[in-house]
Amino acid sequence: MKDLRTRVAYLQGLVAGLQLEDSKEGRVLKEIISLLEDVAEAIHHLHEDYEELEEYLEDIDEDLYDLEKEAYADDLEDEEEDEREEDEEGDYVEVECPQCHEIVCFDADVVDDDEVVEVTCPNCNAVVFVNEEDREGPADQEKGEQSDTEDI
Repeated sequence: MKDLRTRVAYLQGLVAGLQLEDSKEGRVLKEIISLLEDVAEAIHHLHEDYEELEEYLEDIDEDLYDLEKEAYADDLEDEEEDEREEDEEGDYVEVECPQCHEIVCFDADVVDDDEVVEVTCPNCNAVVFVNEEDREGPADQEKGEQSDTEDI
């Protein structure tokens, strides 16, 4: 910006050296130089305002970054707490109901339970899981295979 103002001052010196003050050309050149001086000054002020706004924006950006760190740190802590709670609650199994296609969730321990357990859909009461299928012995497997072929 100083370069622009310096160049305008140089032009003023050149025009003054021409000694055209009383002529029409001299008055035109003086007005042009005056206009250039005003434009250079306006650009200088715009540049100063721009630098001030840039500093202000950087300050806001830093403040926003600090706020985001605080906010996301809280979210991260909440997520970690949720994960810990899920781990404490244990695993669960999701099964889709064959009739209404509703997702039914139940405790994974039901799969390994020694007793026969039927899990029903809370929406349509259809049986979605029976853990006895996993407990079949060799004799039961043959019966299961025969019953499978009978269904076909």
